[in-house]
Amino acid sequence: MRERGRDTRQWIAEELRLHADSGYPVVYLLTHEEDRARRLVAEAFQGSERKVAVWSSTGGLKSEEVGRDPVRLLTSLRAPGPGVTVLLDFHVHLADPGVVRRLRDVAPACARAGHLLVIVSPVLLIPPELEKELTVLELPMPSRAELAAQLRGICADEQIIFPEEFIEALVRAAQGLTEAEAQRVFTRALRKGGGFKLDDVSLVLDEKKKSIRKGEVLEFWELDESLSEVGGLDEVKAWLEARARAFGEDAERFGLPSPKGLLLIGVQGCGKSLTAKAVAGSWRLPLLRLDLGSVFGTASPDAAIRRSLLVAESLAPVVLWLDEIEKGFAEAAAGGTARVFGSFITWLQEKKAPVFVVATANEVEHLPPELLRKGRFDETFFVDLPDVHERLAILQVHLRKRQRDPARYDLASLAKLAEHYSGAELEQTVVAGLYRAFGQGRELETLDLQKELEEIVPLYATYEEKIKALREWAKNRARKANRDSTLVDLFERE
Repeated sequence: MRERGRDTRQWIAEELRLHADSGYPVVYLLTHEEDRARRLVAEAFQGSERKVAVWSSTGGLKSEEVGRDPVRLLTSLRAPGPGVTVLLDFHVHLADPGVVRRLRDVAPACARAGHLLVIVSPVLLIPPELEKELTVLELPMPSRAELAAQLRGICADEQIIFPEEFIEALVRAAQGLTEAEAQRVFTRALRKGGGFKLDDVSLVLDEKKKSIRKGEVLEFWELDESLSEVGGLDEVKAWLEARARAFGEDAERFGLPSPKGLLLIGVQGCGKSLTAKAVAGSWRLPLLRLDLGSVFGTASPDAAIRRSLLVAESLAPVVLWLDEIEKGFAEAAAGGTARVFGSFITWLQEKKAPVFVVATANEVEHLPPELLRKGRFDETFFVDLPDVHERLAILQVHLRKRQRDPARYDLASLAKLAEHYSGAELEQTVVAGLYRAFGQGRELETLDLQKELEEIVPLYATYEEKIKALREWAKNRARKANRDSTLVDLFERE
């Protein structure tokens, strides 16, 4: 991954020149942005002795009569001079043993002559025979500076002047779009009439949601939750509130690194996923959900996870949410997709971009031990069933969400009655009670909630042994998400 803060043009130019000068014969440039990649390669070698030529299966090679046949192209490179040949969508030809063999034949000659082959493709497909012959570079999404320059260029062409604050808001909204997508949405906003307007920020955000949706494995979530809507989990809330300002320039100047992330392990239905969503809402950061099931359902899981992490970094600072992470990575760590898992945990350990990862898990026995190693996440919290004080808080939250005054109900008695109930079960109690009252044409009463509590069979009744085993595991391995209720009781008595 590209170092944070480095200009893409400078980074790709340095990398390509360094590989060419060091005798690397083939660079695989992974990107959907073919036009941008071609331009950046040309700029990297502008003014040098290496001339850049481009080959495709439809246009051939413009500088020589080698035609559209990839074997003829490679044959022409048996005695190359210094130069660069860009191969567009060449991955489709790497399934041909004849092409692979010919590429292996010419690679040593290219390395000796300082001739670099650059494969530009949106798909990473490397035959085993070529794994040691080429290097993979991933073209980052356009940086904020590049998008700002692009927007200013459009404004200059149209002779429009806007305040810097407006340009900054529009550029921030466009982060995560490709150069072509940004060009289209900026132009579309302008063509709506009357120049750019503040409403166009939402238009850009809509375009970004559509772009992310095309990838199938990332979802852009609306921010409609905050930590105030999470009942209990006071230790997690305090930990998060202490880091709420850690993504700004003030934190950087203070010497603070960006927080890496949080692993929430615990009982189902106790607020882990809600917390993930509430973090983004409270910190006012974009929220992306990475669907690991969809990652492993794609034709190339390795490419899908790489692309997803690149998009997340391009949107930074951002919250990346992975729900029930054990289901996605348990088999991957030991199976044929181990490389995907390895790529993810390496990124988790080494990432520099401010991407805050919130991962949740219900079953620790299925978690790969590498994921629990220190350094992957800043903290691991164990989320237990809510105690009586938290049950009271959860009932209050869900009544307020449905425009009911909690003071009208005997919640203290209900909280005691609901021992071993999860947060999800308490929410269902409120919803079911409202249905009961609505069906009888009257307002909700405490008795409605009590009857619903008595009818619900809590998860604890079925999974008591499993929950106790989870608590035992967490004793010396995770920090408690729930504040010690004995201290709360002590203060209340005093």
